[in-house]
Formats: sequence, structure tokens, C-alpha cells
Amino acid sequence: MSVLAKVLRVVVVLALAGGVGVLIGWMKSRDDIKPLAVPPLANQSMAEVAPVAMATVPTTPVAHTNFHRVQEAKPVVAPPSTEESGDWEKQLDDVLLSDIDANSKADRILALIPNAPTNAQIELAQHLVNMVQDDHYDGAASLLTNPATASAVSTVLMNDLLNRNNTLKLPMLLSVARDDEHPLKDQAREMLELLIQEDNGSNWDQWSTSINTWLQNNPQ
Repeated sequence: MSVLAKVLRVVVVLALAGGVGVLIGWMKSRDDIKPLAVPPLANQSMAEVAPVAMATVPTTPVAHTNFHRVQEAKPVVAPPSTEESGDWEKQLDDVLLSDIDANSKADRILALIPNAPTNAQIELAQHLVNMVQDDHYDGAASLLTNPATASAVSTVLMNDLLNRNNTLKLPMLLSVARDDEHPLKDQAREMLELLIQEDNGSNWDQWSTSINTWLQNNPQ
């Protein structure tokens, strides 16, 4: 075989070997290539691209509790009209500026209280106790011992009663204390206990005896 023929044969063998190597390398590189993720179109839902099985979550029924808001009913008290307010104030001014004696003024003020608004009754009661004398206390006594009298008005009268003569004060306190319907009955009995230093509970006959004994030992 000539030298030229040998050289050509070697070249052909090398070319074939190189081509096979290139082909094998190309096929290997194809295995390493991963497909690119293509984003969905703007008008294409994710469910169409890659449907996902949604897990079914068991639901527990919620117990409904009925809450009732308790609202305390408040009585609606209509404020006195300007005309009514001015009426009792004018009448009071007329009484206070009149020339009659203090007890007569007290009687007229006492007559204004039942028909006046509650706030006005309190003010009128304060003027009443400033005017009425111990020897003319019957009208004020009836107002104080009446359980229907507004509690605030009775309080004005009872506070004033503590400054009165004992012969008036103690029997009046007993009258209030023994009336189960009077709003100030407990306060009246406490005052009796403090004044005569005894506690007879609800034994009103014993209270009366104790008061009489105390007054005899403490004359005024």
C-alpha cells in the first residue's frame, strides 16, 4: 500500500471518530436542558395552566348565642315649662317680700310645694324651714311624715329637724322611723339611737317610753 493511501485512511478514521464524539456530546447536552416555564397569558386563569386539587376542609357549625342587651328603663321627665317655672318663682318672691309674719309666709310656701316641679319643691322646702317656727310646725310635720313626699324634700326637712327643740324633734323622728313606707325611716331610727343612746329595734312602744324618759331627764 502506498504512503498516500495510508494517510488518507488515517484521516478518514479520525474524521469518523470526531463526528461520533460530536454527536455523542450533542445528545448529552440535550439531556441537561430543562424546559422553560411559560407564564400564563393575561386572560388565562391559573386553573387552566396548572389545575390544583383543592383540599376539602371540614367545617364545624358555629353555635350562635343570642346576646340580649339589658337596658335600664329611665323615666323621661319632662322639664317644667318656662311659664310654670316663672309662676312659682314669682309667687315665692311675692311671699318673701310681703309684710306678713314668718309663720304666715311658711303657710303660703307650704301651699306652693305640692304643685311645683321637684327641683322647685326642694328650694321651696329650704325657704319653708327658714320661716316656720317650732310652735307652728304642724304643716311642715305633715309634709315630713308623708311617705309620698319627694325624698329630697323630706331630707331638707329632716336635716332642719335636728336643730329643733327636742320635744319636737324626737317624737317627729319616731313618727318617721315607725312608718315602713317612709323612704327615710332607717335614717330616722339611726338618729334616735344616737340622740338617746338606745337601740330598741322595731319595738315602737319601747321607743316611745325611752323618748319620754329621756325628755324628762333632759328638759329644755
